[in-house]
Amino acid sequence: MEWQAICTFLDMLELGFYPNEYCFTAMIRACSNAKYSWIGEIIYGSVLKTGYFEDDICVGCELIDMFAKSSGDLGSAYKVFEKMPERNLVTWTLMITRFAQLGCARDAIVMFLDMELSGYAPDRFTYSSVLSACTELGLLALGKQLHSQVICFGLALDVCVGCSLVNMYAKCAADGLVDDSRKAFDRMPAHNVMSWTTIITAYVQSGECDKEAIELFCRMISSQIQPNQFSFSSVLKACGNLTDPCIGEQVYAYAVKLGLALVNCVGNSLISMYAKSRRMEDSGKAFDILFEKNLVSYNAIVDGYTKNMKSEETFLLFNEIADTGIGINAFTFASLLSGAASIGAMGKGEQIHGRLLKEGFESNQCICNALIYMYSRCGNIESAFQVFYQMEDRNVISWTSIITGFAKHGFAARALEMFRKMLETGTKPNEITFVAVLSACSHVGMISEGRKHFNSMYEVHGIVSRMEHYA
Repeated sequence: MEWQAICTFLDMLELGFYPNEYCFTAMIRACSNAKYSWIGEIIYGSVLKTGYFEDDICVGCELIDMFAKSSGDLGSAYKVFEKMPERNLVTWTLMITRFAQLGCARDAIVMFLDMELSGYAPDRFTYSSVLSACTELGLLALGKQLHSQVICFGLALDVCVGCSLVNMYAKCAADGLVDDSRKAFDRMPAHNVMSWTTIITAYVQSGECDKEAIELFCRMISSQIQPNQFSFSSVLKACGNLTDPCIGEQVYAYAVKLGLALVNCVGNSLISMYAKSRRMEDSGKAFDILFEKNLVSYNAIVDGYTKNMKSEETFLLFNEIADTGIGINAFTFASLLSGAASIGAMGKGEQIHGRLLKEGFESNQCICNALIYMYSRCGNIESAFQVFYQMEDRNVISWTSIITGFAKHGFAARALEMFRKMLETGTKPNEITFVAVLSACSHVGMISEGRKHFNSMYEVHGIVSRMEHYA
């Protein structure tokens, strides 16, 4: 349809007709994709020459959208915004929304503050976008201030704003609780599929409320709200977390009835659900029936095979992914390295290491941690240390992995030395770190040193000792 619109526009010019602001607006909208963005830039030049850019706000808004949607070029979109001689609430909200959607959450918040200083009162769409930006940055305090503003302006009962509040409280809760998120949901006078899906997803992502998520899904259906693909994806994840494929199969049957079973996100969640329930044959079938597989689909089945100790299948899929040309991300490599580690296949691990170097993932923290684990698990502690030494950014997992590696291979002194260096960097150890440290002390009979570290667990680091530490 876009190409037909462009051709019609060109035919109109050949026939001698002169485009007006409405024609330019429609033409720019047709160019708001990667394929035709180059035509859109030519149109932009024509708009500037004809003067419609200064005369019509709608033309400017479409230009902002074209740059943002076609190539994610927020720099050019913002230049258009700055050049606009006249702006209104729609213009400001559009720019804030595109910043929030394209990973520039901080810029979205700055623009929101500039908009308020310019005398414009935000509407429900503005608040929805800036709340999403707060969620992205984890700015709960600012989000609460915006919530107060929302109440003052009488927008708290709006479904769009309500969903953003539910999502913000769920993702920004420091303790993983969803109480505030549920309160925001319950205060909404009416619910649609978007609000139900948001609260269900919030419960699933909290990590401890999967049963409640399934109950909410049932309530949604009882309320005569038809689930969408995202609703099904979230509730299937909940079933997977509970390792309850029976309920999951009932949910999937309903997705089949509504014609949503072959949608990627639903199929991917089904693959993961079966994998978590250790039903890899069914997980493989769910993968095979997917009409259009994406990287998430491959990652789900690779991760499933790895965690179920089916490493041969994992490596076969690795070759299949390479043949499809889909591309491989950090999660894929981490899963493959875990698979190599689980069977002690250092040769396979080294091949994967070579491949990820070619792909430019050598500095990825997640992958480096997986490499340390793989090499130490396969007995090559020096290669593990080499990866660790070359890391630019280390976290507690990086330090714990190398400490564990040294401890398990009998290098207790080096393990304890690494632990001291870890503390010097300000990295806070976790309970697994202390298992490795105490193990290192036991290997060389350092009883007093071990007791000192054991006592410091709670006294210094606030970690409650578990059975593994006593053992």
